[in-house]
Amino acid sequence: MSDRRQSERHGRGAETLAMIYLRLIGYRILAHRWRGHSGEIDVVARRRRVIVFCEVKFRRRSDDGGVPSLQQRHRICRAAEEFISRRGLAREYEWRFDLVQISPPFGGSINPVRHLKDAWRCDA
Repeated sequence: MSDRRQSERHGRGAETLAMIYLRLIGYRILAHRWRGHSGEIDVVARRRRVIVFCEVKFRRRSDDGGVPSLQQRHRICRAAEEFISRRGLAREYEWRFDLVQISPPFGGSINPVRHLKDAWRCDA
């Protein structure tokens, strides 16, 4: 299997695990792999009055960073604005950008899910 296909497979699996994790901690999934004119958002979820735009990263090691590049963050921000606009949610909810990192567990000693809330802001 090619590296690209394997990476895509790991990414899809990580997105599924991220959605399960988010549901378990009380989020409602609004969209998965949502695509707008500006770009794609891996997972859009809601908890109470907050809409969360999640970038999901699969990492072999949990300390591998993974925050999207400045260009990727701008693209995700524009896609989020489009999502909010299309759904007519601008005034109803707060929103933020989270990073969910998924890494394989090693002997059960490392948490395979790392959720970084408010990982970046669009105004930066």
